[in-house]
Formats: sequence, structure tokens, C-alpha cells
Amino acid sequence: MPSSHLADLSDSDGPLLTAYLGWLRRRWWILLLAAVLGTAGGWAVSQLENPRYTSNASLLVRPLGAGSEANPNAKVNLDTEAQVVRSLVVGERARDLMKSTTPPDELVRSAAVTVPPNSQILEVAYEADSPARAQAGSHAFAQAYLDLRRATAQRALENETTALKQQLADINKQLSAVAGRIAAAPTNSVDRERAEADRSVLTNQLTSINNRLSPLLSTGLDPGEIISDARLPTSPSSPNRTLNLASGMGAGLLLGIVLALALDRLDTRVRRGRDISDRVGLPLLLELPSRTSELTVLPAGHHISRELGRLRNVLLSTMPQPAEAGRGRQLLLCDSSAGNAAGFVAANLAAAYARTGQQVALLTTKPDSALTRMTGITAARHGLADVLRRDVTALKALTPVAGLGQLRVLVPGDLDADLELPVAALLEILAELSARFDHVLVETAQPTVAVEAQALGRHVDAVIMVAETGRTRSGEMAAALRQFEQVDAPVLGAVLAPRLPAPAGAAAAVKSPTLPAARPKPGPGPTTGVPSVESTMVLPRLRSTNSGGTTGSPGASPSAGSARPTGPVTGTGNGSTYRSRADGGGGDGPARTGYALDSGEDLG
Repeated sequence: MPSSHLADLSDSDGPLLTAYLGWLRRRWWILLLAAVLGTAGGWAVSQLENPRYTSNASLLVRPLGAGSEANPNAKVNLDTEAQVVRSLVVGERARDLMKSTTPPDELVRSAAVTVPPNSQILEVAYEADSPARAQAGSHAFAQAYLDLRRATAQRALENETTALKQQLADINKQLSAVAGRIAAAPTNSVDRERAEADRSVLTNQLTSINNRLSPLLSTGLDPGEIISDARLPTSPSSPNRTLNLASGMGAGLLLGIVLALALDRLDTRVRRGRDISDRVGLPLLLELPSRTSELTVLPAGHHISRELGRLRNVLLSTMPQPAEAGRGRQLLLCDSSAGNAAGFVAANLAAAYARTGQQVALLTTKPDSALTRMTGITAARHGLADVLRRDVTALKALTPVAGLGQLRVLVPGDLDADLELPVAALLEILAELSARFDHVLVETAQPTVAVEAQALGRHVDAVIMVAETGRTRSGEMAAALRQFEQVDAPVLGAVLAPRLPAPAGAAAAVKSPTLPAARPKPGPGPTTGVPSVESTMVLPRLRSTNSGGTTGSPGASPSAGSARPTGPVTGTGNGSTYRSRADGGGGDGPARTGYALDSGEDLG
């Protein structure tokens, strides 16, 4: 059995770039619509949002405290200072500077502080609903921070200076007391020596305190300065229309991708060969191009004809030989869904067989088959319905195809789609054609609709299921495959046909259906203007002796009875007949002869 890799040698286990490109090509309208809606949403947000203005002020922060001027490497922890700028204390001072009645906590929420790396600068930004308020707020927070920092440092300096002066006053009092003790003590006495030692200690303490106090008294407080004052903004900082539009488009695209992926996962239509092998588990024999503009028998040089020629070669080497010697191979091509995919593949595959010089017969059990239009046979004398009614034999009902001398087609005729075809009669037709042709190809509708497809599947040599790109669903293929598996039909695999156009004139036929014209009764000679089957029929193939001891010979003219199986015909009971929609049911016209399923004789 052919394996699926014959269809696409570029397949791999992982996802292919072509698969994603195909997915984008199928769902591009979802992505475009989502991007447009997202962009429109971003624009709407920009229109509904009130404009806000932002002004910035830059502060240079200097270290404070005694000795900071003497130490050029002194640094200020700007992360801590940034938190101070956004404190409620600074907010209250800024409100006073702005002369605003807004609560300090709301003002603080409108302020933002950033610290540029490797610098001693604070960037104070303030956002408001007007340019003037934004400028005033940024300047007020910067100035309030500097004022708070100066006031805090001044208060700390004053506290330290006051403490040192108090210590000096205490030491001076102690020195006065020690001086009195020295004056009262005798010379070279122990008390005098102790008093002089205490005076020396107090003098040293006094000197140390004076050394600490002197810098404090001469220190200048410089908390920093505004190096770039707040300016009046000329354009709003928010809403940022560009950002909103880009964000809306990005969000829309993301939502579109998710939606498109979900729809693609829920969509069970077969679009490539891997869908058949992955979802249905059926070997893929051939994957044709995804589209074709022609519903006809293609010329030999067409790329689809070359692909079907390769499939023909594969089938010649893989299809089993018929059990009966001298019998032609029987191949059933079945639609997996409604459409003309099986007819398209069957007609072009039959042409590929005929181009090798082999005798090929092609018949269809579909009343609405496109084979008549594809092969150009629009005025056939007889069809399958005539053969089933025993008006004519299958060999005489065949019609040659122009340009393909080895190919004969049995068109459906006036088959009634509401009636089930007699399987026993179809098997006799296959036996009759197989006795004269190397290959017999049968087109049927999907087995879930056409019962004869499942019944014929177990009697032919091979079955090929045909799917149409973008129309057949994997569930339909799985259901059809189950129908064949129930009768143990020899299903070789599947062919993925292109997306086919609707047949010309199909719409008009649906709108105004008409009954077929009355057919002339078959006579002994050919009808004028219609090709004679006897004059174009190929000679019978040489066959080896069968079990009954008969041997086919060139020029023989087998009857319908000789081509029929020798065993009893299975089917419905006595009196069961096939009638097409053209058969009268007691009307004015003459009654037509039916096909008696239990009879072994030709009635017409």
C-alpha cells in the first residue's frame, strides 16, 4: 500500500513555515479586522481621555552639615531624598506656594521624582489638567523641597550650636570654681596640685568645644538649587495618541491571533495532505495543487496530469492483480463529501491510463456527475440508466472521448437520485466491462449518501477516497472510511483534489430542472449524428481460459448475459426492478422495460 510520504516529501514532524503562512492566508481577514478594531479602540480612548500636561524641574542637591564643604567626596543619598520630595510635608509646603485648596495627598499623587544615574540631580515632574498648573506644581514641589531641606538643616545647626554654647558656659563656671580653689590652697600642697590638674582638663574641654563651635558658626547652609526651572508645556503629555493607537493595534492583533487560532482549530476542513494523515489516519497517495480553474479533462502536459500520471504508475505497481485471469482491474474513486472531486480525479486518472495505450472504461453512479461536461459527452445515446433497465448492454452504452481513443465513458443518463441503484446489476456491468477493458474506473458519491458505494467497495480491487481542498471535512472522511471498513473494502488511501469551480450551467439547472427528453428506442443500426459504438469500440482483450473453459477471441461480440457472473445474482427478491425518473408510472407514454434483479436474461 502506498505510504503518505509519496504525496509530500517536504513534510516533517514539526510545524512547517508554509503551514503558518497558509494559516495567515486563510485567516488574514480576522487579523485585519481585529487590528482595525483595536486601533479604533485606541483612538476612542484618546478622544475620551482628558488631556494632561506635565512640567519638569531639575534640582542639584548638595550635602549639608559641618565639614561637608571640606569633603568634596561627600554624597547625598538621592533615593532617600526622592522619597522626601513626595512626602506630605513637602506637599503641604507646595500647596502653600501654589495657593491651592487641593489636599496635599492629591498633590503628591500628581508629582513624580526620578534620579538620573551617576548624578546628584533630582527630576521633579508634576502633572495637571492645564499647562499653568503643571508648571506651578513642578516649581512649587522643587522649591518646597529645598525650603524644607534648608529649614531642617538650620534647625539642626541651631540645636547643635545651642548645646555647645551651654557646654561652654558650664565649663567656664567650673573653671571659675577651680581658680578659687587654686588661690586658697597653699603652695606645693596636694589640694593645689589637684585643682591645677582639674583646671587643665577643663581648659582642654573648653578648647575642644570651641573647635567644634567655630565651624558651626561659620557654616553656610546650601541645600541645593533649581538648575532647570519648570517650563510651560506646549503640548499635553497624555493621552499619548501614538501610544494608544499602537497599543490598541497590538492588543487587537493579539486578540485576532488568538481568535484565528481558535477558529482554525475548530475548523475541520481538509486543507493539506497532512490533515488527512493526521486526523483521519488514512495514507495520502497524492496531494494536488490547492486550486484549479478548469473542471475538464486536462491535457497531458498539464502539471496536474503529470501528477496523476505518477499516481497511475504507483497504482500499477501496488494494486493487486485480479483473482480471475484476464479480467481488468477495477478501481473505485469515491467522494468524501458533496462535490465533483472524485469525478475530476477519475476522469483525469482514466485519461492517464488511456495515454499508456491500455483500454479504459469510466462509469459513474452519480446522477449529477460532472463527467458529461468534463469529457464533452453531452449527447450520448445511452447511459447507465438504460443499461440498468436492460434497454442496452453496457458495452453498447459506452461513449468514446474525443482525443482519447482508448477511453470509453458510461454517463449516468437519467438516473433518479431518489432511488437506490441495484448493486447486483452494477456488479454485472463491472464484470462485463472488466472482460473487455484493462482498467475500469468507477466514480461514486460518498458512502454516507450513496449506498452502492459501500456495496461496490468490497467487490472492486481497490478503493481511493477523494477529498476536495477547503471543502471536505475530516469528520466526513472519517465517516466514509468507517463505511468502507465495515465491509472490509480494500481502501488504498486518499487523494487531495484541488478546490474545484462550480460546473458551468449548474446554477441554471438547479433553478429550472427539466425532465430528460425521450430517448429513441435502440435499433439495429447507428443513429445519424451520433458516433456508432460498434464502429469505435475497441477489440476484446485476449484472455486466458477461465474456469468454465471459454476463451475470449478478437472480434467476439459478447452479449450482456455472457459478461454477467455465473453465480446467482444477489439483491432484492422477485419482481424488484429499477426505474429511472423517466419511466412512466401509468401515464400516457409506453411503459418501459425494467431490470429484473432475479433474472438471468436480457429483456431489452
